Amino acid sequence: MRPEDLPRITASHMVKSVDLNHHGTLYAGRAAEWVVETGFMTARAALDCSPANIVCVRMNGMDFREPVRGGETIVMEGRAVTVGRTSISIYVKVTTLRPHQPPKLATEGLLTFVHVIEGKSMPHGVTVEPTADPELQRLQAVLEAERARTRQG
Repeated sequence: MRPEDLPRITASHMVKSVDLNHHGTLYAGRAAEWVVETGFMTARAALDCSPANIVCVRMNGMDFREPVRGGETIVMEGRAVTVGRTSISIYVKVTTLRPHQPPKLATEGLLTFVHVIEGKSMPHGVTVEPTADPELQRLQAVLEAERARTRQG
């Protein structure tokens, strides 16, 4: 199996006034919550395990590209990027749906989840082969660069 063969999860939210910041755009904290939630559901589907066995350990990055205003709908798509022995990294892409316009990238994030049993990281049993998908290879390189940067301190 390759990472691209693992399930993808798509979720959407209508941005309401309670989700807005003082600039009238989507509050970054709310966006991060939704990105983590989509990543969690994607990791759970890919590992085919109970929610009790997944914990988010790192948000490796989240870049905002486009403001999202109240009343707009955002669509989040999560997909597995890398699968380790006990971990899985998920890419979540967030686009806006606007009438008569193609979807625009609003933000994206890379998250790492660990499979746990009784609070201890444990192998999840999912193994994947290297990918030939250029987009996944690009995301793997971004993830590795982010990890190297945080190791250096």
